[in-house]
Amino acid sequence: MRTYGLWIDGTRNDPAENDTLTRHSPATGEAVAEFALAGGTDVDRAVCSARAAFRSGAWSGLPASARGRVLQRFADLIERDLERLARIEADEAGKTIGAAREELTWSLELLRYAATLAWSMPGRLLDREGAERLGLVSYEPLPVIGMILPWNFPTVTLFQKLPYALVAGCSVVIKPSELTAGTAMEYAAIAKESGIPDGVISVLPGTGPVVGEAMCRHPGIDMISFTGSTRVGKRIAGVAGESLKKVALELGGKGANIVFADADIDAALTGALAAFTINQGEECCAGGRLLIEASIADDFVARLAEMAAAMKLGPPDDEDAQLGPMIHAAHLDKVLAHVEGAKSAGARLVTGGGRPDDPALGNGYFVEPTILDDVTPEMAIFSEEVFGPVLAVTRFESFEEAVELANGTSYGLANGVWTKNLDKAMAMSRRLESGFVYVNTYLETIPQLPFGGRKSSGLGRENGVDGLLEFMEAKSTFIRLDPHAA
Repeated sequence: MRTYGLWIDGTRNDPAENDTLTRHSPATGEAVAEFALAGGTDVDRAVCSARAAFRSGAWSGLPASARGRVLQRFADLIERDLERLARIEADEAGKTIGAAREELTWSLELLRYAATLAWSMPGRLLDREGAERLGLVSYEPLPVIGMILPWNFPTVTLFQKLPYALVAGCSVVIKPSELTAGTAMEYAAIAKESGIPDGVISVLPGTGPVVGEAMCRHPGIDMISFTGSTRVGKRIAGVAGESLKKVALELGGKGANIVFADADIDAALTGALAAFTINQGEECCAGGRLLIEASIADDFVARLAEMAAAMKLGPPDDEDAQLGPMIHAAHLDKVLAHVEGAKSAGARLVTGGGRPDDPALGNGYFVEPTILDDVTPEMAIFSEEVFGPVLAVTRFESFEEAVELANGTSYGLANGVWTKNLDKAMAMSRRLESGFVYVNTYLETIPQLPFGGRKSSGLGRENGVDGLLEFMEAKSTFIRLDPHAA
């Protein structure tokens, strides 16, 4: 079993209150890690260390290109240790080892891309022809960023934030989930090995009500970047607003995967399956709603159900497993309650709907991939985020009806469109009230594209140049080159 302390000022620290948490595998029930849990005193220590590091200029004062080179070294060292780190991620989060490797590989793409931004830091020169006046727009890093992470993608959600803040020159205090803190602790040590100075990165495993609350209220933290539920995001925005602390919130979703009759059906089937089963459905962008054109619905749903029923569930050490368990027992119960509620409301269970009957999986929190048909907008399953491998199917007759159904939730994170008609795809993209739209694919992107939501799905953007600017503030400087000129 792995044991971890806190990471403050470049070294392992014991928590002030000596609290710990033992993490058990959600797949097998075995103890896999013990985490020290931080408290308010530890938050203050970490923030003081971060501000001192920022003021010293050891990182923030480097040329941006020098920071970029260190981050490339950081990526090299993570790649060196990728298999070990993937095993930690899989054990703690319960995901398959293949999914863990994919998560880390994508995170490396984000890190390497962010590092390249160091050679093109933003700024503008504004000149008025014939006048002795000059305007400059520069961007300066926010000194200390508080990052609060979820348990479903411990590495991706970190690397959609951390490398951009580091390129900008910020110091960071990270609160990983107390359930999946191992990789964040490992990355802090690797960051030190790569040459990032002590104090620039602190990691404080702990609970939201204790560590998260303290970070949001601490006057030494300039910004909170949070990924998690809409309920908690609203709480963070309210607490941070008391001190006018900047926030960036990547929150929940209830994505619609819209399949038109003119789609490539085989590709759409593969995409629809992945959309609600990737990472066991514990994915904020999951396509948990299938909006299917009525003329093709019966055959499409039948084929999709066969594919879902054939998926293999298994623990992290099973290289052939396609789905892992839910994160813990309470979440398992919540997912199953969503299914039972939908059935009671009139939805028709097509496949799945419960725990697998394989005795080998009996100690884990596994849920069968589940498809519910005949779902209407009045049902809770249509609009509430399940965060499990559960798909709600709703038929539509027209383009306009598809738009209305897709936009018929409080969320606006991601949606998908399947059609061979590019004009239709673009028209649908313009009408969808979401920050991201996938066309003839799902859950696929590139590091250059900004990511974030609308409505109840959040504020701000991660990745791309926008992801860098989130951690910086614009400063305007006006210069009169000739004080005597008219």
